[in-house]
Amino acid sequence: MSPRRDEPPAPRLLATLLAGVLFTVLSTTLFAWWSVGPLRLRPMVVVIVSAGFRLPLGRGGLLVLALAYLNDLLSGGIIGLNAVSYMVVFAACAVAQRKLQIESWPFQMMTVGVMSVVMQLLVVVGLMLTRWEHLVPENLYWVVGAQALLSALTAPLFFGLLEFLVRLVGRFWPKERRVGA
Repeated sequence: MSPRRDEPPAPRLLATLLAGVLFTVLSTTLFAWWSVGPLRLRPMVVVIVSAGFRLPLGRGGLLVLALAYLNDLLSGGIIGLNAVSYMVVFAACAVAQRKLQIESWPFQMMTVGVMSVVMQLLVVVGLMLTRWEHLVPENLYWVVGAQALLSALTAPLFFGLLEFLVRLVGRFWPKERRVGA
């Protein structure tokens, strides 16, 4: 569900932050344990796509940047790779939200699949630029494609969890008092 004009962005912002922190922790623990080779559940793609489509540009960008650095710190990778890939995906989704709505689950799946490929390729290029000795595996295209398919197939589940969290935070969020009403 797209935010209405009269809906305050604070509950969605807080719920996105909570979901991002939860999914980051689960990505480095439980989802890493359930992985099949290099394939694992990556719900952060859903959080970033949702933030790009449903949050204001300034606050959403700061939130995505904070989540990217948290993900970099907890994953043990090179600091900044996730920040670049997350911000590119966020910016692409923020531009796309001017013309498109991410309401239907087929469009959610397609968007998450495409953005998963973009994120993975940005990280691979970043690794190649920062570590000259890093060699690209022969099956890179198959791994990127399979990871994008897995992310796309699980996107409706994680979008649903995020929307549930938004509604839950919205229930406990204080209602704005209207002056003169």
